[in-house]
Amino acid sequence: LKSAICKIGFEVEINEASPPPFMSKVKFMKINLAAALFLLSINALALSEQEFIDKVLSQDAHFEKDQIYVTIKEIELDVSKRIYGDWNAALASSVSKNYYDVKRDSSSRGAYQKHYLQNSKSVGLTATKRFLTNPSSLTLSARRAIVSKDIERYKKHNPHDKYNLSTSGNIYKLGYKYPLLKHDSNASSLKTYNRNILSLEREKLDFADAQEKLLAARLEQFINWNFYQKSADIYKNYLQLLKTIKDKQGNRSKLKTAILRANQDLSDNNSKLQALKKSLIGALNDDSLWAQKPKISANKTPKIVADLDNYLRQNSRTLLKYDIDKRLKKIDLVYHKNQSLYKLDLGIAAEKFNGGGNTLSTNYYNRSIFYSATIDFSMPIGANIGNQKDIQVAQLNLRKLNIDYDNKFNDILADAKALIVELDLAKTSLDSYQKLISSVASDSKMAQQDYSKNFITLKTLIETYQDKRDVELDYIGALTNYQKSLLEYKDKLDIVLVQN
Repeated sequence: LKSAICKIGFEVEINEASPPPFMSKVKFMKINLAAALFLLSINALALSEQEFIDKVLSQDAHFEKDQIYVTIKEIELDVSKRIYGDWNAALASSVSKNYYDVKRDSSSRGAYQKHYLQNSKSVGLTATKRFLTNPSSLTLSARRAIVSKDIERYKKHNPHDKYNLSTSGNIYKLGYKYPLLKHDSNASSLKTYNRNILSLEREKLDFADAQEKLLAARLEQFINWNFYQKSADIYKNYLQLLKTIKDKQGNRSKLKTAILRANQDLSDNNSKLQALKKSLIGALNDDSLWAQKPKISANKTPKIVADLDNYLRQNSRTLLKYDIDKRLKKIDLVYHKNQSLYKLDLGIAAEKFNGGGNTLSTNYYNRSIFYSATIDFSMPIGANIGNQKDIQVAQLNLRKLNIDYDNKFNDILADAKALIVELDLAKTSLDSYQKLISSVASDSKMAQQDYSKNFITLKTLIETYQDKRDVELDYIGALTNYQKSLLEYKDKLDIVLVQN
């Protein structure tokens, strides 16, 4: 190969000896075949950034643990919703016997009850429904009762007669109550439900935050991996250039020292590269990373946000969590203020009775409908000191959260703007490096030709190769810092996870 272009744009020189004509053709064919196989293997083993992200999101066990927290909050929300908002039904029944006996010393001619035995049976179903949007309640009930009496009457201390009285009936009732001021004792359950809605939302933000932080940390390792891998390519290229130098000036020790140092630099870089890959393989439980090389685009640019202030308020998970915390405190504050109000309940009800029975001489049937409307008012005498304390504490905590929100917003906004400026300057610097890389590559070629013609010394040729290596390493370092700053900027805007 006369030359090969690396992924990052560096030119690799391979010098050839002058073989015999026949061997030259064979060698050229072998080199081209080897080059083709090499390029195919590079493409097959290249790991793109998106492929790496997919590995992280699908294999990291941390995400399963964080998902459990979200599931717990979903269960708590469902239970609190059912406790407060579902129909609450109760079935009640009773059976009783009562015996009555009286001794009366009377000369009255009228008959009187000497004793009786009463049997009572009843069964009823009551269902209460509360509403998630307001503090009112709806009650439905149905009850059937049967009462039977065996009565014995006396007259002037002598038995007079015996008979049975019975009544039975069905009672259906519909009632609706709306607290106009202070909510009833179930207000705390409604507060719990409203808080659980926000708690689930916050837990989901925490889950996304945990994913983003872990993904950002893994992507930083991916960028470092790319840095060490590209540095290894540069060191290998530099070492190859040194090994192609022919010592024509009797200064073999100078060349030998340069090769030894190049080998040491390559070894140091490879030890860091292998340690990083081993760490990633352990974290992702994926041995295939040993055979892969990272592939990161050198042309990534930051997302341009037109209205950064508004964007952060609507999309920054840190700020959204502060918003939720403030809403939670407002729920507490509203609850405590409500419990300080007077009680003023509006109630309406309708009751229907179907039944009948008998007297001494007749049987009867009764059907009636009863309507009612009530206003129930009560007020405490004296202030509820405990509740007043809760109101004051909730107000102070809400004020504290507002201050924390403003401070955090200003910090994120300032950091994001600073990173935009930093990225813009770094991008300009990277563009300048491209011209410098082209210049040192040209100098390297020229120095090689001058050395073959004895125009320059071996020391000058080695220094020229070193300059080429150093510029390429500086570029890779600058590109790595740019990519890390870009990752930090995306993390600041909470778009590392969203974009993937």
